[in-house]
Amino acid sequence: MKGKFNFKLGVLGAILSAMLVMPALGQAKGEEGAQFKEKREQMVKELKLAPEKEKAILAVADKYARERKEIVDGVKKANVDLQAALGAATPDEVKLKELVSALTAGQDKMFASFKNQRDEELALMTPAEQAKYLLTLGQWRQKMMDKRDKKAAEEKK
Repeated sequence: MKGKFNFKLGVLGAILSAMLVMPALGQAKGEEGAQFKEKREQMVKELKLAPEKEKAILAVADKYARERKEIVDGVKKANVDLQAALGAATPDEVKLKELVSALTAGQDKMFASFKNQRDEELALMTPAEQAKYLLTLGQWRQKMMDKRDKKAAEEKK
C-alpha cells in the first residue's frame, strides 16, 4: 500500500514538474513569455475582431496570466514542501496528506483558471467568432506541441 502511495506521489510530482515548465500552460519566463504573449496577440488579430473586442480579450488573457503566476508560485512551494516531507527518514503521513491536498488544490485552481479564461473570452464573441477562435487556438497549440516535440527529439540525438 505504501509503495503505491509513493509511486502515485512520484507520478504526481513528475506531472506537476512538466506543467511548470511548459510554456503552453502560460508559465513561460523571460524571452519565451514575451514570444508567447506576441503569438497570442497575433492570433487574436488574425480573428479580425472589432478593436474593442480585441482589447477586451487581451485584457482577459492578461488578467488570467497574473492569476496563474500566483497559482504557479503556490504549486512550486507545495511541490518543494512535499519533496522535503517525503525525503524525511520517516515521512509524516498526516503532513503528506496535507501537502498532497495543497498540491492538488493548486492543480485544480490552474485548470479552473484556464476554463474561466476561455469562458470569459468566448462570452465576448459571437458564435462564428467563437468557432474561429477555438479552431485557431487549437491549431496554434498543435504547432507549439509539434515544436516542443521536435526540439525534444533533437536533444535526444
